[in-house]
Amino acid sequence: MKKIEILRIESLSRAPLVIEGFFFKGTDPKAPSLAIVGAMDGDAILPLYCASSMVDFFKNQIDKEKIKGDILIIPSINHYALNINERFWPLDKTDLNMMFPGYDQGETTQRIAQKVFSAIQGYTYGINLERRRDPSNCLPHVKLFKSGYEDLEGAKRFGFKVVHHSELRSIDTVTLQYNWQLWETKAYSIVCPIDNLVDSNISNQINQAMLRFMDRSGVIDYKVFNAYESSVITKSNLKIVKAKKSGIFIPKEIVGNYVTKGQVIGQIIDSLQGNVINEVIASCDGMITCCFNNALILENAVAFRIAKLR
Repeated sequence: MKKIEILRIESLSRAPLVIEGFFFKGTDPKAPSLAIVGAMDGDAILPLYCASSMVDFFKNQIDKEKIKGDILIIPSINHYALNINERFWPLDKTDLNMMFPGYDQGETTQRIAQKVFSAIQGYTYGINLERRRDPSNCLPHVKLFKSGYEDLEGAKRFGFKVVHHSELRSIDTVTLQYNWQLWETKAYSIVCPIDNLVDSNISNQINQAMLRFMDRSGVIDYKVFNAYESSVITKSNLKIVKAKKSGIFIPKEIVGNYVTKGQVIGQIIDSLQGNVINEVIASCDGMITCCFNNALILENAVAFRIAKLR
């Protein structure tokens, strides 16, 4: 393993920001290469943990001859935000994942993005670990934009239950995934559940999925049990179930469960009188992919997302 300093920014009031990558040299020059980028948000603890545990795996748990292609892992980019549990770059509240491909003469976050992007350009495959942005627990899954550059078949090699093939918005053209693909890397975003308490079961699922992908893609020679034949979901077969009242939210089902149309999947309780004021009803047959994760819910907030059967 070789530790690489990707960027160092001096600070007047605290220690320098030093972004480091961990490089593992492959044994086969013809094998495909892969880069993993972990936490870009300061509250992205699960992506940070998954990326750092992958460093430990390749450093201490796998025979070096089984690493066929070059692998670069960058566990964290936004250390300053992580130190104070703040999502965005703390100095000007900008989102690092909206700064790619970066600009070396621009604002600080543009310069950070440019340095990181230069380090990860040219890899065959790229994995970006993301924390879910809205207040919902979700199944870990691959998210791919409909950009014209996406590798949908490759996304299925992770073995997650679902691949979310989402519409590309204009704002998404400054994300890491889009620009990575634009510069000819087959890039995928793995969306992690929002909970910042590390769940070892979820993190193991994510790490095994990454290892499964690497083995199936020829980056490593390390067998992992088969998982799911991924179902591709789009906006057309993803149904939103909203709360009709405000109050205390009691989910009756969890993500990954299959439900039927008309089934009671949650309740909203009057916060002062304790009685049920709304039953949350499944709008279709399918699988719950997301569930609101706060005890208090507002009227018209998204309580569940259900991937319906086509």
